[in-house]
Amino acid sequence: MAERRSTFLERFWLTIIVCGQVLLAPAIAFSATYFIDFGGILGERALLRVDLIPWILSGSLGYGILSLILALVVGGWMPVSVADKGGWMPVLGASRLIKDAAMVDRARTHLLTSPSGKMMQIVNREMIDGERTLLEVHGGLQMLAAPLQILLAISPLLMLKFVPSDWLIPNRLLELSMVGYLVSLALILRSFPNFAQRFVGAASTVRRFLVTVTKINWMFPVLILWLVGRIIVGFAFDLIQPDVSQWQQIALEKSIIEAFLPVNVEVPETSFLDMLVALAVLPLATFTTMAVLGGGRNDLPDWLVNTESQWEDLEDSGQLLLTDGSEIETEDEESDLQNDDDNGGSEPDYVDESEEAILVKGNKVEMLSALAKAKETTESNFYDDD
Repeated sequence: MAERRSTFLERFWLTIIVCGQVLLAPAIAFSATYFIDFGGILGERALLRVDLIPWILSGSLGYGILSLILALVVGGWMPVSVADKGGWMPVLGASRLIKDAAMVDRARTHLLTSPSGKMMQIVNREMIDGERTLLEVHGGLQMLAAPLQILLAISPLLMLKFVPSDWLIPNRLLELSMVGYLVSLALILRSFPNFAQRFVGAASTVRRFLVTVTKINWMFPVLILWLVGRIIVGFAFDLIQPDVSQWQQIALEKSIIEAFLPVNVEVPETSFLDMLVALAVLPLATFTTMAVLGGGRNDLPDWLVNTESQWEDLEDSGQLLLTDGSEIETEDEESDLQNDDDNGGSEPDYVDESEEAILVKGNKVEMLSALAKAKETTESNFYDDD
């Protein structure tokens, strides 16, 4: 087998990309949306919204970390080393059964069936069988995630649109939209591996062509997708026209930020739209990058990446057993014939006993030994009394 090329540098660059997606991308997107007030070019307002800097920095950091947590938890992320030790409970010290066989099997099964584990298998297959670089696979997965990110961004608004008004509780629209968002996120992450498995090869080729022709960097697609998602969410919000006063998102953000920052924070009135876009774009982008990081290793175990080859065809196995059985019977017949020839055609000296006869004979021997022990015990007690 040819020696595989090391992917250390690519995985190191993807680690930097994850940090940029969590920390840098939302800050740039929020700044591009609110920091420059184009209405202040010819008007009396200030061109730069300096008063929004605390909200831009704190909001981008908070949404980035929240998106990372959602991507890891809902996606079922688990390193291979953690699965080999029995899961998160033994690793975190919540259980003493570290490397317990049952818990290791359970953790491995969880990783195999989770969206993160399935994506790791897809990435590893494209890297080894498809001979693609990790950056190509990462770019293709980012392209495939784009329509799902748009769908995830508008899912809370669609839920508010089609849920009967009798079910809506005043001042609880934000909670209802978040429930719809979490359900949509779980469904999209569950279906994304099946969708990616079919089209990741073509998407990787298209992404490599776009990078070669347009020379776009890793941050540009995220920002473009953010801008497109922001426009679509704003358009959908105008169609639904919910009561802004019922969302209570402005007061919630203001109270949270002021609790950590000793400043008077100015929060935009449409900040909840940016929240929907951030929680749609960032979790899927982070999820795909973490999957490429996990599946891009050359030392992944066989139980994770070669599960299909470990299954045997039942028909072939049955035919093999029949063939082996016939060969054994033929050999037994030949040996019996040889014994008959050696004995001059007379009957063999041994008698083939059935399993029932062997069991009966064994029980008789045990009974006789038990009676002998009982007789010895009785005689010894009799002589002791005398």
